[in-house]
Amino acid sequence: MSFKVVVLGVGGVGQVCASEVVKKGYLSELVLADISTKSAEKIAKQLRKQTTTPIEVCQVDANNRESVASILDDVDVVLHAGIPEFNYTVMQACIDTKTHYIDMASDSPDDLLKQLEWGDKFKQAGVLGIMGLGCDPGFSNIAARFAADQMDTVKSITILDGDNSDVDYEGFCAYFSPQTAIQECLAKPNYWTAKEGLQYYPTPFANRDEFEFPEPIGWLDCYVVEHEEAVTLGRSIGKGCEHVEFRYALHPDFVNTLKVLSYLGLDSKEPISVGGADVVPRDVVVTTMPKPAELAGKIHGYSCVGANVKGTKAGQNVEMFVYTMANHDEIYEKVGFQATVWQTGVPPVVAVDMIAEGLLTETGCIPPEKIDPVPFFERLQARGMEWYVMKKTSPIIKTA
Repeated sequence: MSFKVVVLGVGGVGQVCASEVVKKGYLSELVLADISTKSAEKIAKQLRKQTTTPIEVCQVDANNRESVASILDDVDVVLHAGIPEFNYTVMQACIDTKTHYIDMASDSPDDLLKQLEWGDKFKQAGVLGIMGLGCDPGFSNIAARFAADQMDTVKSITILDGDNSDVDYEGFCAYFSPQTAIQECLAKPNYWTAKEGLQYYPTPFANRDEFEFPEPIGWLDCYVVEHEEAVTLGRSIGKGCEHVEFRYALHPDFVNTLKVLSYLGLDSKEPISVGGADVVPRDVVVTTMPKPAELAGKIHGYSCVGANVKGTKAGQNVEMFVYTMANHDEIYEKVGFQATVWQTGVPPVVAVDMIAEGLLTETGCIPPEKIDPVPFFERLQARGMEWYVMKKTSPIIKTA
């Protein structure tokens, strides 16, 4: 069997994808592609000691369709682990070369909708595109679908992301893509209602509330933050779902730093002239921050992501929290990565497993919740990413 995979973007998440996908016997060749090949060469050297699968490193510009398409001959799946603003370029290259496509995030909620509108193009090319299949979005969507499948009706879905860790770094940092972290936290937070569809709060850091995560994390302040899940879950799940939102647990220092960046205009993507040179303020900030992969071994604590779904089953109120949890130190000792990038990189590889096994045969563009949760979770657990369920029930109180 010939099954060839490209990992495009070999930062922290891309390195996880590469290290995971080579573990299975179905892979005939792996290509690691990035505009800068330093990290790709480093991980390729490590993986060649662990596998007989041929691994090639290519320099590719993800913002250039021809550049991407040039490496896709006979490729079965592209895992786009680069920044989301290049999604459309990579998608077009996949259509041109009839290659399955998976990414881990969209540039904005509106962009996710636009990506999904490419469904007919992907169907005509006979390939599948999965949008936003990382941990959140991704695992979180499939967790929501799993919980909803156990219920007769669904009232609300809240995606929750919490981390109680400390990091051995004195400056400003993010555990995942700094560009994405700054952009989504400072954007107007979105949510979805059955009556009004996609809605936005007027300012960032809206509707702070406490949520009790499973031990040993406990209670954390969570904010509604711009995210992809609210765009699709309500309509995909149905069953009377009324409300969907994403909540992110943010440390006060992180929130304050982002507010200062916004106040100074340092979150802007628009170039400004400095000493006769054009610079992008956000790029300057990101350049001063460590790359997520560089934080491996320096983060100490637990990361938890899950879907809290409320509904009814057999005449009772039901609340289910379907989640994954990982300890940063344990993940680093086991696989050499910090937990956040590891949790993001494993789910898309599980989708590759399912494509290779013939379990994902449809064409077009889909959000993650369209994937059958049961075989997905079986393979996720087989790759060492555990998932759990907390369930509460109570009688439905009828009022006169």
